[in-house]
Amino acid sequence: MSDAEGYQAIAEAEQEAASHRPPERSLGQKLRLPLMLGGPLAVVAIVAYFVLTGGRFESTDDAYVQAARAAISPSIDGRVIEIDVKENQQVRKGQVLFKLDPADHQVALAQAEAALAAARFETQGSQAVYGQRQADLAAAQETVIYTEREAARQKSLAAAGVSTQAQADQAAHEAEQARRQIAVVRQQIASALADIGGRTDMAADQHPKVMQAKAQLDRAKLNLSYATIVAPADGVVAKVEQLQVGNRVSASQTLFWLISGQPWIEANFKEDQLAHMRVGQPATIKVDAYDHDLKAHVASFSPGTGSSFALLPPENATGNWVKVVQRLPVRLVLDEAAPHLSGGLSAKAIVDIRSAKTAAAAR
Repeated sequence: MSDAEGYQAIAEAEQEAASHRPPERSLGQKLRLPLMLGGPLAVVAIVAYFVLTGGRFESTDDAYVQAARAAISPSIDGRVIEIDVKENQQVRKGQVLFKLDPADHQVALAQAEAALAAARFETQGSQAVYGQRQADLAAAQETVIYTEREAARQKSLAAAGVSTQAQADQAAHEAEQARRQIAVVRQQIASALADIGGRTDMAADQHPKVMQAKAQLDRAKLNLSYATIVAPADGVVAKVEQLQVGNRVSASQTLFWLISGQPWIEANFKEDQLAHMRVGQPATIKVDAYDHDLKAHVASFSPGTGSSFALLPPENATGNWVKVVQRLPVRLVLDEAAPHLSGGLSAKAIVDIRSAKTAAAAR
């Protein structure tokens, strides 16, 4: 057999095999059966999902991350001489944030120390005066006894003609003067007793003047300590760049902020979403800054809507009233630490209310 006849035989064999092969199906024909079976199954799955979860969750996009923040402000006036933290720096409780010029308060402390020493010297001097007045009283009493005896003796001598009446009158006058001196000394004793606080057994440091001077000294020491401002809690400082060395600051002036504690979510739910919402129910938080959901739970409900706490609450007692669905802030506390969750971020909150709805259905 020649080569041409061989090729022809092969071609005829291939044609005969192709005539017995089933026709090739199109892509649509291949997908028809899976679609016919999968479509109804998908519909059934979707319907089953909504039947099982329908009304189980309440969600809102009106939710935001909140964080506790403390205003950092000095307790005294002064000039900033040192700043020890940077913007967005993590700090620990008691860590130095910045310092004020202590010179004025050091002078005030020295003055308070001098005033305390002077008060102690004055009190000790008053106690010495009181002791001296007591001695003066004893001497005056002895003088009265002597002058009265002398007056009586001169009177007897004058009556006997041994002494003159003038001598008797002089002795009587001296006795009267001695008695008046006792009254003067008693007044001086009362004044000295008042100067030492009314008590003869009182220690100098218990005297009101000394205690007042000690209080002023304590205040001066406290003010000096206030020249160094420290962090009241662990956290992160923010807006520090607005404070500069050389700034003159006032007491209670807010200089920057300390963000501390675990952040939470404040979700504003519509009033018709709250019927079955309870404290303790689990929640899911979605935040764009996180690539995974955060677990939380309902912690508390605000006692009023946002408008009820406004400076000028809306006046609804009008003839043109239109009902507007109100929103109530609900606090959701995270069940896990989220250290990089910043305050002010928007979030989506989803609360699982199944437990309350199941209990309501059981009743």
